[in-house]
Amino acid sequence: MQKLLILLKSSPYGTTDFGEGLRAAIAFAGMDIDTTILLIDDAAYATMRNQNPAVIGMGSLEEAFRSAREFGAKILVHSEALVRRGIAEKEIVGVKSVKSHNIAELVHDADATITF
Repeated sequence: MQKLLILLKSSPYGTTDFGEGLRAAIAFAGMDIDTTILLIDDAAYATMRNQNPAVIGMGSLEEAFRSAREFGAKILVHSEALVRRGIAEKEIVGVKSVKSHNIAELVHDADATITF
């Protein structure tokens, strides 16, 4: 089975990059491609609990993460991105944090990497 790593680095709000990357990841996972979503940089903000994206016309990020997991995608967040943004691990929802050396392994093991 092919392994795909989707790097989401944009903030979940303000541009379409995050949403389009998440939709692409769900689509690839739905095609039985081993898909891992890695949230780095400002995408780490998407992991915070109790967001209300409906205020700006977006759907629930927690629901989007749930959909991705239902299709078999794994969702990870870079622990250093959380620290740099002052987000405590107890504040995140539905994702596992990974350290930099794990990211290197993910990139090395993937057949393809796509960045949004």
